[in-house]
Amino acid sequence: MAVEFEFAPVPMPSGRPKKLRYYPRVVNRRTVSTPDIVKEIEMACTLTRTDVVAVLDALNRSLVGWLKDGWRVHIDGIGYFDVSLTAPETRNPKDTRASSVKFKNVNFRADKELRYRVAELKAERSKAGSHSAHLSEIEIDMKLTEFFSENSILVRRDIEKICQMTRVTAGRCLKRLQEEKKLKNINTKQQPVYVPVPGHYRTSLER
Repeated sequence: MAVEFEFAPVPMPSGRPKKLRYYPRVVNRRTVSTPDIVKEIEMACTLTRTDVVAVLDALNRSLVGWLKDGWRVHIDGIGYFDVSLTAPETRNPKDTRASSVKFKNVNFRADKELRYRVAELKAERSKAGSHSAHLSEIEIDMKLTEFFSENSILVRRDIEKICQMTRVTAGRCLKRLQEEKKLKNINTKQQPVYVPVPGHYRTSLER
């Protein structure tokens, strides 16, 4: 199989000339789950499914243990894992207590061998219909006004469909509309459901 891509415009800072430049972006990302990996490893060696699951579980616990102790972990052929920290901004580091320094993220840097082997991938342009339509903000607002004339709520799939957007582009658009206080999420962050902020998309200010 090949990696499907589309060309997307490079985001330009406000104030700069809007001469569009494009970069290739992976589309239709698929996720391989642990059971899929376990099955593939089981078929490729003499280990049983139970053995593979046990090894992965032990690797997980070992990796977590070393990272929590501040170590950088290197797995041959895969790469390096380490942690980053975060703390409130301060003018004087001496005023910051150790208890206010928290975990931020697990970082990963691929081994040269892994990058070399993955570099052999094949890329192909995604099929027609998988790229985002280039709509202006006004055109998007018009489509949403029409949508909300018949619907009271909106989810990401809706805006993907009505505006012909990819999942990534739809996510950026929804974030922008929330920042502009045109849409409001009335559900959880993991499963957002959006409604118009009163005064937008022909909704009453008294709503």
